[in-house]
Order: sequence, then structure tokens, then C-alpha cells
Amino acid sequence: MDSFTQFDGDLLIGIQNALNADWLTPVMKVITYFGEGGYFWIVLCLILLIFKKTRRLGIVCTFSLMLTFLCCNLIIKPAVDRARPWEIFEAVKPFLPHPGDASFPSGHSANAMGPAWGMFMATLPLKGENGRSYDLVPCLGWQGTGADPKLMHRLSVALVVLGVLIGISRLYLGMHYPSDVICGLLLGMICATVVYTVITYIEKKRGRILGGVKTE
Repeated sequence: MDSFTQFDGDLLIGIQNALNADWLTPVMKVITYFGEGGYFWIVLCLILLIFKKTRRLGIVCTFSLMLTFLCCNLIIKPAVDRARPWEIFEAVKPFLPHPGDASFPSGHSANAMGPAWGMFMATLPLKGENGRSYDLVPCLGWQGTGADPKLMHRLSVALVVLGVLIGISRLYLGMHYPSDVICGLLLGMICATVVYTVITYIEKKRGRILGGVKTE
């Protein structure tokens, strides 16, 4: 066993020992189910796409989720093929059955953070002459009809926090090493950043944001 895996495993065991409590276990299981199969995040993206006021935002979140899933579940996981922590460390207690795939990176963490961070970036107040303002945020909807960016940004912060909590739940439940979760969260952020950067670049080149509104 290499030194990093030993450190990763010892850190996970320490986290489990420090946090373990009978009342907390069902709470962590509920939190982790928000990342199960990506269903919550898929439904969220569909809702954003359906409503005209959030359609452009929905496109950002949907492509962020798609790219994250592609990179995490279809490319990195099979390539690294890391064993689950309880398969290596007897002291790690798994609270759930084996998911059937590799440990690195955490798919729950990555696929939660992807759309959450995409929403965060798309609603972030932009810097103008008088400082940052939500008034400078491009329309989040379609054909000039958009949701309140301040409200949606607050929602995005809540979703980012949920993504982090999902990552913590994976540690508590013994499903992943700390490095799996950290890299999963970072992967989601990177994929969302790439998606948002590409979309805004295309919009600037076209002179219109998605939905047909001209850029200034």
C-alpha cells in the first residue's frame, strides 16, 4: 500500500470515528440520496429548462451536469479503478451496499457540484463601474423574460452547500476516501466553469445570449 492511500484511509477512519452517532446516520443517508443516480439534479435541470424565466440557466446547469457525468463516471472512474475504502481498510465501516463502480472520484460529489456551480457562476453579480451588481447579470430566461438573479444566486449558494454536504455524507457513510470527495467537488466546479466559459464565449461571438437577447 502506498503512503498516500494509507494517509487517505487513516483520515477517513478518523472522520468516521469523530462524527459517528446513531442520530446522525439516518440524516447522512437522506443527504446522500440527493446525489443518488443524479436524479435530484436531473429533475432540477429539467425544471429550469421547462420554465421560460430560467431556461438559459437550465441550459448552463444541464450541460454542466452532462460534462461532469461524462468526465467522472465514464472516463476517470473506469480509468483509475480505485477500490472502495472498506475493501482496503477493515476499520472503515460501510453503511451502504457497494455501489458497483470505482471509488475515485466521488460521483455523488461531482454530479452535485457540477450543476450547482454552473448555477452559481451564471447568477454571480458582475462587476461594473459602480461595483458588482445583479443588474449586470445576463437574462437567465428566454427572449428577455428572466428570473430574479439575486434570488437564483441565493438558491445556487444553497445548492453548492448541499453538494458539499453530500460529499461529507459519503465520508461519513464510508463510501469514499477524502481525496475522492475533494477531487469530485473540484471536478464538478471545473466542468461547470468550462461549460459557462464556452457558452458565454459563443454568446459574445454571436452578439446574443441564449434566448435571442442582444449582448451589450
